[in-house]
Amino acid sequence: MIVITVKGYLRSSGMFIPLLGKWEQRKSGMEDCVVRMEGICKYFGEKVALEHASIELHEGEVLGLVGDNGAGKSTLLKILAGVFPKDSGDIFIKGRKVRINSPRQSRSLGIEMVYQDMSLCGSLNAWENIYLGRYHTHPLRRSLLPILDKRSMARKALQSLRNLGIDLTDINGPVRNLSGGQQQAVAICRCQLFRPGVILLDEPTASMGMAEREKVLDMILDLKDQGSSIIMVTHNLQELFQVADRALVVKEGRSIWCGPLEGMEPENLAQMMFVGRA
Repeated sequence: MIVITVKGYLRSSGMFIPLLGKWEQRKSGMEDCVVRMEGICKYFGEKVALEHASIELHEGEVLGLVGDNGAGKSTLLKILAGVFPKDSGDIFIKGRKVRINSPRQSRSLGIEMVYQDMSLCGSLNAWENIYLGRYHTHPLRRSLLPILDKRSMARKALQSLRNLGIDLTDINGPVRNLSGGQQQAVAICRCQLFRPGVILLDEPTASMGMAEREKVLDMILDLKDQGSSIIMVTHNLQELFQVADRALVVKEGRSIWCGPLEGMEPENLAQMMFVGRA
């Protein structure tokens, strides 16, 4: 496969294709490509969720995934996260073709997803949510009777949250009492425990106020600075232009445009999202 990178685009049949002008060939096995999905199809009964959709994520970038409601954005992420099996198409991780049929397989490949609902247990506290299912035990007592090392987990959870700019006054309080931004920080810290190279974010600022949104966007940039490659689904173009390096537009299950945001007008991107052309 040859990918053509250009600065201009030609409209054809309501879609955008690269202009054959100044271009650069990048082979599919290039070192900075950490994820590539090609020709992905997914059907739910007779409903077509994805039809030959493709995506490419480069190392150390934030890729914004945008499109109208029902375009297939979240489905594409959930296939990569192992929640849904693909019906056809290929997935490559760092140039190697892989199969992803479960979240465990996805995690083993260094991929973690933070879902739109964050999937937190409201009655548990922050550190219990972060370490849920992988609790730490006292090292000297593991061979006899495993005893939870609550103090260690609480201390490490608090430090992880502080690294994201969140300072909880009560690390032992139930997460249902936390703000939306604080809950999102807990969800992000939980996924960081696996030290993923790729983080998938599905509408990370949904239903948040302005101040909370800014905190979450700062967290995303911090994750990027720490070396993570990120795919972020969002409807908010202002946020997209704040944190993303490139954008991929998905419409009716198809990838119709992908390119850098530098020099792109938000109005043109919005038209491609909803109309399929600018």
